[in-house]
Amino acid sequence: MNFVEILGGDILRIISYLGELSYESARAFKKIFTEKFRRRLVVKHMIEMGIDSLPLVAIVGTFIGMVMVMETALTLRKFGAESYVGGIVSLSMVRELGPVMVALVVAGRVGASIAAELGTMRITEQVDALESLGVDPVGYLVSPRLLAGLIVLPVLNLIADILSIVGGYLVGVYMVHISSAEFWYQSFKYIQVRDLIAGIVKTVVFAFLIVNASSNEGLRASGGAEGVGKATTRAVVNSFFLIILMNLILTAIFYFL
Repeated sequence: MNFVEILGGDILRIISYLGELSYESARAFKKIFTEKFRRRLVVKHMIEMGIDSLPLVAIVGTFIGMVMVMETALTLRKFGAESYVGGIVSLSMVRELGPVMVALVVAGRVGASIAAELGTMRITEQVDALESLGVDPVGYLVSPRLLAGLIVLPVLNLIADILSIVGGYLVGVYMVHISSAEFWYQSFKYIQVRDLIAGIVKTVVFAFLIVNASSNEGLRASGGAEGVGKATTRAVVNSFFLIILMNLILTAIFYFL
């Protein structure tokens, strides 16, 4: 009975969290269209999420492309099919690895920052000050970040996809000794419009989840510096979980339904 009670309590907490997150997410998304457009805030958050994250995304994307060529070439060489390495790398990055990798990098870097910043504002009563002035904290703090994330993440994903193919090209041509023309031909032969749309949709959904999950934890923070630290940890963990879960659901929708 204790096991059932603990399991049931965890399930109820997950359902409650998802319901609260869905409500707050819908509210933040609505504020994008109903509140005053704060261009400076949106541009500021786009720089923080996009330009500041670009070096890490570029390095990780390039290295993933290189590693994928190394790993797949060893296996395909046994069957004399190493020329298909380019297609495997490009298709894997566009469909799955690109969106997920970019989302995880942004969640770890930007999501933690959002939770810590908003948590500090909650602890120091700056959020209460905004409310006393008649400013909606969600419209002022969350919605500009959400809009910036929805714009920036698809661009980061596109850059990561391109750089991963370039990294794979360097390894494939100069280490595996695949012809340059064959590599580029295979890289773009199997990519369809549906794959590109799936990657864009995934990054948009992931941006939605990262910003709202991190903001939600930050605005709920309590208990001083320790509370801010716990909120930051929860924001990153919850974002990672939601990204993996939603990736599973979206992949099933795009390719199996």
